[in-house]
Amino acid sequence: MGKLLHDLRVGLRALARNWTFTVIAVVTLTLGLGANTAVFSVVNALLLRPYPFADLDRLVLVRQTGARATDETRLPAADFVDLQRDSRSFQGVSALQTRFAALTGPAPGETSEPVIACAVSANFFAVLGERPALGRTFAAEEGEPGRDQVVVLEHGYWQRRFGGDPGLVGRSLSVNGRSLTVVGVMPEQFKYPPAVELWMPLALAARQQTDRDTPAVAVLGRLRPGVSLEPARAELHAFAARLRRLFPASHQNKDMDLLRLREEQYRYYAALFVMLQAAALFVLLLAAVNVLNLLFARLVARQKELAIRTAMGASRRRLAQLFICETMPLSLVAGLAALACASSAVGLIRAGVSADYTKWVAGWSFIRIDGRVMGFALLVTFVVGTLFGLGAAWQISRHDLNDALKDAGRGSGGFGGAGRSGLRSALVVVQVAFATVLLVGAGLLVKGFLQLTDVYKNFAPNGVLTMRLSLPEQRYPDDARVRSFYEQALLRIGALPGVESAGTATNLPASNVDNQRTLFTIEGRAVPPGTEVPAADLQVVSPDFFRSLRVPLLSGRAMAGQDGAGAPGAAVVSKTMAGQFWPAATPLGQRLKIGAPGAPGAPGAPGAMAPWVTVVGVVEDVKQNWWENVSRPVIYLSSLQSPRRGMVFAVRVAAAPAAVAAGMRRAVRAIDAGVAAQEGVKTLESEVADSLAPLRILGILMLTFGGVALVLATVGVYGILAQSVAQRMPEFGLRVALGGRRQDVFRLVAGQAWKLSGVGVAIGLPVAFVLTRVMASSLHGVIAFDAAIFSGLALLITAAALLAATVPARRALRVDPALALRSG
Repeated sequence: MGKLLHDLRVGLRALARNWTFTVIAVVTLTLGLGANTAVFSVVNALLLRPYPFADLDRLVLVRQTGARATDETRLPAADFVDLQRDSRSFQGVSALQTRFAALTGPAPGETSEPVIACAVSANFFAVLGERPALGRTFAAEEGEPGRDQVVVLEHGYWQRRFGGDPGLVGRSLSVNGRSLTVVGVMPEQFKYPPAVELWMPLALAARQQTDRDTPAVAVLGRLRPGVSLEPARAELHAFAARLRRLFPASHQNKDMDLLRLREEQYRYYAALFVMLQAAALFVLLLAAVNVLNLLFARLVARQKELAIRTAMGASRRRLAQLFICETMPLSLVAGLAALACASSAVGLIRAGVSADYTKWVAGWSFIRIDGRVMGFALLVTFVVGTLFGLGAAWQISRHDLNDALKDAGRGSGGFGGAGRSGLRSALVVVQVAFATVLLVGAGLLVKGFLQLTDVYKNFAPNGVLTMRLSLPEQRYPDDARVRSFYEQALLRIGALPGVESAGTATNLPASNVDNQRTLFTIEGRAVPPGTEVPAADLQVVSPDFFRSLRVPLLSGRAMAGQDGAGAPGAAVVSKTMAGQFWPAATPLGQRLKIGAPGAPGAPGAPGAMAPWVTVVGVVEDVKQNWWENVSRPVIYLSSLQSPRRGMVFAVRVAAAPAAVAAGMRRAVRAIDAGVAAQEGVKTLESEVADSLAPLRILGILMLTFGGVALVLATVGVYGILAQSVAQRMPEFGLRVALGGRRQDVFRLVAGQAWKLSGVGVAIGLPVAFVLTRVMASSLHGVIAFDAAIFSGLALLITAAALLAATVPARRALRVDPALALRSG
């Protein structure tokens, strides 16, 4: 221990004496460590632990799978009731429905405001293992119809809306016109489902408890202690098989599976942030290679010192300990600086995405430098510091230190010989290769982001205002009332000054929500047993929807006012659907029936009530969300014939969008003061920006990492050439003295830069190509091979390397033959 402390003091004094090396090394390492720490804080919060629940890996979501599963995230209520009753692998099973609502109160005369609510079964909080911060959660009997007049508030909403008043517990609020008593407030860290502001009991009516057809509830379960995922999955498969036997009409070709709760976001973010973490690791490797080159350069200056230590009895193990005592403080200082930089970077990342988007992302509010992130940073710092010391010790072990006492390190025997120069050149080649991979990845990602932006620009989104409404079932229990509300709203909004057209749809592009899926049957085409039933996305739209979003009509006609209640059913299909199901004919005039064969309302089912719909038009494909790699078939139904309580307005305005937005809100209040616009009125442009925010942040970070990589690679090329020129000055002097041209000396130096960069680029481009294929398979429609980017960035890196060669080359041009020969 005494020797260790002595070596530590010696190492600190050595770093203090050579402060230029210390500052450069610390700054370089800070870039690499800071990048990794900042990205890991995001990966940790969004992918590894998005929720702070105890035994998080025991929490699972039940999903529907199979050819006839039109909504994998939800189960029919009757299936949930059976699963809750019969399951043996689960400690508890809970159901939930996220919905929008209007809240009023508690003071009389207050106007209603939109709120994101979640109806949950009474055991929901117990399944998650969470207790309230104030009051209580739901009692078992409050999950029964008629006894569900209670509500639990989210902590942040309680603070924002009610000022954190503890006296609110026990008072009543009006939610969708129902008087509900506040019984509790959840802790600040409790945010499930994300964005929810209050929870209500899910009281399933008798008809819902026997409904096997309608996907109605998301199902969350907690596995029993000691039960792993595979036995629980096997039990779930057996449960689904039993449902198929008992209810073949509704459950044929359906199965069930489990997904860990923490893995729910993997589909959207895993590929993005794993790629970003890999890029940050490349930056760290680049930084480490640069510092290694600096360390090896220091060995040249210290070779006599090391030789004397060896001659006085220092073993190579003791020398390795000495180097680690120098590199470890270096890494620790860089690690502390990296934590400070990462904290600032995390703040920028969180501020770079709109709260309207991030409130739906699980774990976003937990992105911070916490204990787990600090532990990761400390581990990486320790590993880097140790490897630096061991690398220096290994370099020493490759040479005979006695030669340094004889020849002051000059010639092939010392550290400055050809072997060491070859190693440093190899490290520079690695840097150039890493920089090539990072820059190509960044370039392809930015190109993909810009292409996606161009796709949504076809809608001219800056001229479209959006407003989401969800009508409460208590006041709008039937289709007639729902239809009447939206017809009045469209008339009032369409009459506002500056409005060109006003339409509604169940889902707008760039919503980050998938369209509802539906099975369907084409008249005259039987589905052979054992084959998959045709499926398509389902959209319900008003007559002016396509006009408002400027979706081109390819053939036939769009929806019209004539497609109302009582008129023959009409449908419009997308270009992809037309090509997929009628490749050699026109779909116009063809008839479809929505729903699974054999299900209520489907062809051949007893008591079938759903009418056939006739295809009246074909429209251009609409890209729904950025992660969709191919266009899916879409069926558009008329909102006048198939009204939905939840709709989104798309209002095309010519001017004065602020005035139109205020008019839209007034129009809704004039029809029903109890209905509030969810999230207010926004432009479609802002929704597109929110949708693409993860890609934008990723592109910025990748470009930053690529720029840092280019600088580090350029510095590496400069360093190796500067040392090479310094060692070869006698040679250059001799060449000039013997009549050689100085331009030839310049070409020698530039040729070495060309060789280093060329080999690095030649290695980096194939690696980048392979990684591009991997990225393209994960980020469908975002990443694609582009020869121009590959070749352009290869030229950029080569040009940067040649630029780095100019300073050493100019120094070689100014060589004085006499001085060079005397010093040699």
